Amino acid sequence: MKINGINVIVQRKNIKNMYLRVIPPEGNVKISAPYFVSDDEIIEFVNSKMDWIMDKRLKIENNEYIPDLKYVNGEKHLLWGEEYTLQLIANNIKTAFVNENTLYLPVSKRSKIKNRQKTLEDFYRAELKKELDNIYDKCTSVVGRKAEDIKIRKMKNWGNCKKNKVITLNLNLARKPKICLEYVLIHELCHLIEFNHSKKFKMLMDKNCPNWREIKKILNE
Repeated sequence: MKINGINVIVQRKNIKNMYLRVIPPEGNVKISAPYFVSDDEIIEFVNSKMDWIMDKRLKIENNEYIPDLKYVNGEKHLLWGEEYTLQLIANNIKTAFVNENTLYLPVSKRSKIKNRQKTLEDFYRAELKKELDNIYDKCTSVVGRKAEDIKIRKMKNWGNCKKNKVITLNLNLARKPKICLEYVLIHELCHLIEFNHSKKFKMLMDKNCPNWREIKKILNE
């Protein structure tokens, strides 16, 4: 069907809810819908998502569209700024590992995307903890402050620091070059001295991480 000039491919399935995708390169919309849903309900659903659809179509047109990760063989993933090809392997091996240009992910053949994603994120978390052990003493020595605790989780910011001296780092730092992790850790440790982004804070960063502006650009690419 065509809705507001957009081609919509409707596929009816034995499911409970409707799911919508925008498919490159043409930007067509594909909907998976339950058998019991009427055409009018589908049209209403598409119209309710129109802003999101138009944003995705614009990104596709400008070659800015990044497809959702499915964690399947041949997919590209980053570790410490380097690109690796994902290879699923038997899950009798406990943890993921890299060898040359391949990242091996131990998952069962029937695993769902969420399970494969969690396995990879567990690997990233382990990598971050290992690298933190390598750089923590160096960074705290440079800044002259220590955190009460360091946590790792998925978050919008690359890091944050609470007044209770607990620092939280973004799990996705494991995808970036290692220098980015060092920069973010120093940044958050500096907040233990100056709890804002004032001129004094920037002076602390200039002193403790002189090339922090260049690293920040790499981090945000």
